[in-house]
Amino acid sequence: MSIVYLINRFIPLDKAKISILDRGFLYGDGVFETMRAYEGVVFRLEKHIERLFKSLKALRIRLETDKSKIQKIVYKLLDKNRLKDAYVKIIVTRGKSTGLLIPSETGRATLAVYALPYKGYPGGVYKRGIKVFLAKTGCNEKSPVAGKKTLNYLDNILCRYEAKKRRFDDAILINTKGFVSEATSSNIFLVKGRKLFTPYLESGCLPGITRNEVIRLVKRLLGHRIKGGFIKAAALYGADEIFLTNSLAEIIPVVRVDNHVIGRGMPGPVTGKLRELFRDSVNRYRAKWKIDKNDFL
Repeated sequence: MSIVYLINRFIPLDKAKISILDRGFLYGDGVFETMRAYEGVVFRLEKHIERLFKSLKALRIRLETDKSKIQKIVYKLLDKNRLKDAYVKIIVTRGKSTGLLIPSETGRATLAVYALPYKGYPGGVYKRGIKVFLAKTGCNEKSPVAGKKTLNYLDNILCRYEAKKRRFDDAILINTKGFVSEATSSNIFLVKGRKLFTPYLESGCLPGITRNEVIRLVKRLLGHRIKGGFIKAAALYGADEIFLTNSLAEIIPVVRVDNHVIGRGMPGPVTGKLRELFRDSVNRYRAKWKIDKNDFL
């Protein structure tokens, strides 16, 4: 039986319950982070927790648990479940509702953390790439929760449903100004010649942890130029390569957008090289944290 963390204690998964009055259940009033553990080490855990607290601050949710304790909870959870390669999720809601839409100033946030075994996407995804379509909607860059991992995920879910209906693997969300924002659960990059492009955060996209890692790797190791920009949807069709990034899938090649084949219709060399560099980065981080993580157990 899996062990989870809920409201100050570790308990079996089947005993983990929250009130039906919790604002996360009632309104989607909360935030989350999804991470990946490699050989017992959560990649860039500190960055995920930092982003979590920025989202909490933006939503005015007060969490009594501090950053270092959350790190301890995550590693104790992995240890209790004897997990090495895992999917880890942190969820924070505003807590129990008092019956009003405007939350109480004295409410206590609900913190939940769970981890499940995870081995990554099937290798075929990286060898053949995926197909995406332009959703035209799904991102309001003007929203105060744009770029935050909130529990309000319906736009993304409905766009992913539409992708499946149309026999695509994912959807690219376009913001209210007609610019590319992100995929339903990933950031997006374009390769054109020796330049890489990714949407500005002002386009409404998430400040992804893997996105930031890719930007760092391109600047330091790849020898290509990388630029943020307001990217028109039509620019995707003329890209040499496109790839998506997130913490679970890492870097996924895109070989078709709508009816347009990208490049040669197969994963490109820049995408492949970045996948190698990313894995090297994970291994270096893991080697360091094999020692440091013991401080959190």
